[in-house]
Amino acid sequence: MRSTLFVLLMICSLISVAQDCTPEALLKRPGVWKAGMGGSIHGVSAKDLLREKATLASIHKMIQANSTPQGCQFLYTNALTGFMPGTGRNWIADFYDYTIYVLPYLCDPASSDKTKSYTAVATATILNVNVNVLGSLNNLYAADLPEDEFRGYLKLAARPVWKDGYYLMSDRVTDATDPKHLSKETSILITYNDTLPFSYLTRKEYLALIKKRLEKSIKDNSSSKEYYNKYMNAINSWLVKPESELSKAAVCMWNDEEQFTGFVEEGTKGSFLAVKPNPSYYHKGLPRSTPQFINVLFRVTEGYPVMTINMDGIRKAVDLAALRNMLGVAPAKGASTTGQAKRPLLSNKTHKPI
Repeated sequence: MRSTLFVLLMICSLISVAQDCTPEALLKRPGVWKAGMGGSIHGVSAKDLLREKATLASIHKMIQANSTPQGCQFLYTNALTGFMPGTGRNWIADFYDYTIYVLPYLCDPASSDKTKSYTAVATATILNVNVNVLGSLNNLYAADLPEDEFRGYLKLAARPVWKDGYYLMSDRVTDATDPKHLSKETSILITYNDTLPFSYLTRKEYLALIKKRLEKSIKDNSSSKEYYNKYMNAINSWLVKPESELSKAAVCMWNDEEQFTGFVEEGTKGSFLAVKPNPSYYHKGLPRSTPQFINVLFRVTEGYPVMTINMDGIRKAVDLAALRNMLGVAPAKGASTTGQAKRPLLSNKTHKPI
């Protein structure tokens, strides 16, 4: 009996010995949710602040109830911003956002303890839920462009596609440096029905804007007048074309602008559509905290199971219909909130909350 008991104890002892750390083992470890740093809130009225916190708390509750981190930490933060002088005129709504950073558990190669692991502090796999701001347009707010805006328009890389009740803004590879670990981005815009918070500049509108800029350049650099004249001639030759041509959407090459030589076909590599805020899109008379459009941005670095598995779970947890139902509805005040944080500073590839 004693010998049997001894053998059993030896087996249990061997099983309990910690195994060397591996990505596969870490992926099986239950993850955790963690609120980001408490932080600042900029330019939001007291009443709107309560409503915006309530909206962000609802978004967090929706995702947390339907997504469980595995082998990682879900670090979540909020940022709330109201009127920002110099970034727009005639503000209709505040902009604010909710972000999840997928921070994987990693083995520590620098430690002599081969079982040791730690939580990453930076990631390129994130979820952004942006209310009343579209970052891909650098940035489209619920406001007119500022009077001193250099261009007088915003650059849209590709026309959004209306799909399943939402606009697909982008679904693309953003970094292919490592073919085994592609960085991908999917951006979805949730709006009132099939309307958009921006409108497309016609060729005529675009030509008027760049002609005005070119005239200023000639005035400021009279010695270069001959150089600029060839572009001015190209603009004037387009302005006499039929209205049927001038009423089309302006599609231009990214670096042409003042060096205008002509328009290109939509979809041409390196081209953009010129757009501007659309004030008629918005429902008027609502509190500035009211969601009027929502942009959901999924970014994931593929090739790492911990990233793809967890982002797949987050995608399933984001209820686009529930977000759409928030549009035009002033949220109730006083909902509990956690994880208020400063807007994280992000690099082009790796995103690190600070």
